[in-house]
Amino acid sequence: MKIEPMTETRIKGVAASPGIAIGRIKILDKRMISIEHQEISPDEIEQEIERFKKALDDSKKDLTTIRDHTASQMGEEHASIFDALLLMLEDDAIVQQTLESIRHQHSAEFAFFQVTSRLERSFADLDNDYLKSRVADLRDIKQRVLQHLEGSIHQTVQEISEPAIVIAREFTPSDTVYLDRKKILGFASDLGGRTSHAAILARSLQVPAVVSLEQAYQRAKDNQFAIIDGNNGQLVLSPKDSTLKSYERLQAEYLDYTHKLSKIKNLPARTQDGKDIELSANIEFPEEADQLAELGAQGVGLYRTEYLFLTRNELPSEEEQVQEYTRLIKKVGEKPLIIRTVDIGGDKLPDSLRLPHENNPFLGLRGIRLYRKMSHLLKTQVRAILRASAHGSQVRILFPMISDVTEIRECKQMVREAKGELDRQDIPYNRNIPIGAMIEVPSSAITADIIAKECDYLSIGTNDLIQYSLAVDRGNKQVAYLYQTYNPAIIRMIRDIIHKAHTEGVWVGMCGEMASDPLATMVLIGLGLDEFSVSPVSVLLIKELIRRVEYSECLNVVNKVLAMPTAQEIQAYLAQILGKRFQDLLYCQIISKCPE
Repeated sequence: MKIEPMTETRIKGVAASPGIAIGRIKILDKRMISIEHQEISPDEIEQEIERFKKALDDSKKDLTTIRDHTASQMGEEHASIFDALLLMLEDDAIVQQTLESIRHQHSAEFAFFQVTSRLERSFADLDNDYLKSRVADLRDIKQRVLQHLEGSIHQTVQEISEPAIVIAREFTPSDTVYLDRKKILGFASDLGGRTSHAAILARSLQVPAVVSLEQAYQRAKDNQFAIIDGNNGQLVLSPKDSTLKSYERLQAEYLDYTHKLSKIKNLPARTQDGKDIELSANIEFPEEADQLAELGAQGVGLYRTEYLFLTRNELPSEEEQVQEYTRLIKKVGEKPLIIRTVDIGGDKLPDSLRLPHENNPFLGLRGIRLYRKMSHLLKTQVRAILRASAHGSQVRILFPMISDVTEIRECKQMVREAKGELDRQDIPYNRNIPIGAMIEVPSSAITADIIAKECDYLSIGTNDLIQYSLAVDRGNKQVAYLYQTYNPAIIRMIRDIIHKAHTEGVWVGMCGEMASDPLATMVLIGLGLDEFSVSPVSVLLIKELIRRVEYSECLNVVNKVLAMPTAQEIQAYLAQILGKRFQDLLYCQIISKCPE
């Protein structure tokens, strides 16, 4: 395929949905509406209020139509995304503040624009990926209501008639749900994140996508040739012939790679010599559970509940939590589901708790430590999990940031109190619900045997365990070189945690990023890890690696690794093994093959 002679431009972003798309660009022209200040007379106030209410009603009708389309094409699970948008249109804070502004003689457009823009800025300023991702949902309803007020119509993906790579400033859930896989080769946007609803839908539809690009919307042109690399998070504009040929080869390799892995989705995660490993997925919200069967995951090894607390100005009620957990349990069915109680503090600060400023929040009031200050927070959530557990026999509770045995004992006492209350109220729940502790600080790793005596299982959170053990801020670029997954101290610490837990008859899982890293698979098997809980996109790859190795050879690998003095030597040794044993699997997930 020959392309026009233009200067090749590469724009780095965030990989939102895997795959490679090659083709011509179609710019989705969705200019952000900007509203000038406009005053109205006192006589016009009631009329303006009625205009605003009608725009809300019309927007609700739009979203209900989109929701119904989604339900018929993709199922109720994905349709529930639009329930969240419909709730935004009914949010008292948005509606009442807009009405109040109109009563102060501002036009409906200006009042609604100001209210939603303030909320948009407050979300975008937060240091939390999930909340930043919700900005797209807010902009979706903002644009929709303003369009109805102004009587304007913007271009939509439904109008695209020929196969193209679609580029926009931002893709909302309403855009993504109408993606036609035959016409939309892939999409790229300046805004958005991996956890946005648009990104989730793109992964479900298997449409390659890259988000958070640097002014791609401004730099790209209609009909320009481009490549979307959804594996490495890159957009290539006007690729050179050599780049194009390399990516065409990679595209073929990727399709072959995914086809091979799809064949094992219903097979067990079992080594060649018969050792079974439980392989689960980490998820952040219920919609992600819809892909478990397609991915071949045996369950959910970590369900993060923080989004319930971070997306609102008040704490979620017990009933709201029961509904959300029950919805997830029904999606997961009889597969294991580990629900982690809310882990907030540090970089996750909800407005609803009004937490005091801390000079070092990562070593302060976060995770389990917050429960001592706000016991009602844990009690309400534990009651909700227990009540929801009546709908599934495999629900497990996981408590985060445990630093010593007294903390897990306090959590267990809270569970006993909640059970007693539910018994007196004659409310059903799973009486034998397993309780686990996250091992993610050095003190709990060293005393894992003591903590294991109080638990049904342990789950290693390597992200924080590495950070706290090596005294390195994982988000600080100045010391990023010290954040070493394969530091001998970390390998030995994991070995000791597993050994101590097994001595007490307790199984051990891992839900940190290390479990998703193919370099670590043989080491973790050899160390005796019972359960891997990995990112959804990694499930099939890790399963294939497990199925190709023998437990006995993993033990040999561990013995050699434990004798090595540096992280660099360990990592090089493991990379060498992978290069020899799994050459056909060394796609972008293991070794970046992004053409230079």
